[in-house]
Amino acid sequence: MKVQIYKVKNPNSYVSEIVEIKSDLATDTLTHFVPPFGSPEIILFIGETHQIKNVSITNGLIKGLYNISQKIEFKPKYHFIIIRLQPYGLRQLFNINTSELNNSVIDIQVHQIGEALLNITKSIDKLEVSTAKNLINIIEQFSIYPVSTSTKIFIKNTSETKYTTVKDIIFERGTGIRTLQRNFKKEVGLTPKEYLRIKRLNAIEQKLSQNVNVFEIISDFNFTDQAHFIKDFKQLRNITPAEIVKRKLLLSDQLTIPDVITI
Repeated sequence: MKVQIYKVKNPNSYVSEIVEIKSDLATDTLTHFVPPFGSPEIILFIGETHQIKNVSITNGLIKGLYNISQKIEFKPKYHFIIIRLQPYGLRQLFNINTSELNNSVIDIQVHQIGEALLNITKSIDKLEVSTAKNLINIIEQFSIYPVSTSTKIFIKNTSETKYTTVKDIIFERGTGIRTLQRNFKKEVGLTPKEYLRIKRLNAIEQKLSQNVNVFEIISDFNFTDQAHFIKDFKQLRNITPAEIVKRKLLLSDQLTIPDVITI
């Protein structure tokens, strides 16, 4: 398996990163347990069609913002590109009611952007920097819905600060919490608190992949005790931290170490 990540350095881009995943064996299958990333995605199949088992979608899909784990099984010889959007990407690009697409997908070809993206990817065998930039340029031409400053600032601040409370994050910015809650729910599909929990869980899973002691995690993320940590984790992942490590369901267990390029 090969994994290539193109991280987008422009903080104002609608795309945060593009990931290429390709099987190097005809017998290889990929069972991907989707964690609650906190970002919607566009997934484009390269070469083979119908790459996901038991799903009728032909060439690719738009994946809503997941806040629970989901099992996706790819067929042998899979090769696909993931375009990871900003959390408000569905609303901004497609005017999709994001709360209705949580934990679900739709066919990429039901939207005009799908044809434009597939025209670029249908003839490639490998994702190059130039192709990745072309995909980003096309996506940014499809913006149809303005996103509030309060939503963008909150997302930016959650990436720069310790995962505390919503009030702590907006305190120094002067943003009204009710304004933020109203805009964020409409534009992202989650409440700010729900989004913050997802960001926090992603950080916790990174710690688990590094075999960090559970009591260090409890301390770093301000859990009252181990029971509190397990309960909070299980609400989003449906399994305990110990189970996810034992069953090797972390992304670091599923994917090889990627090559990373900033564009």
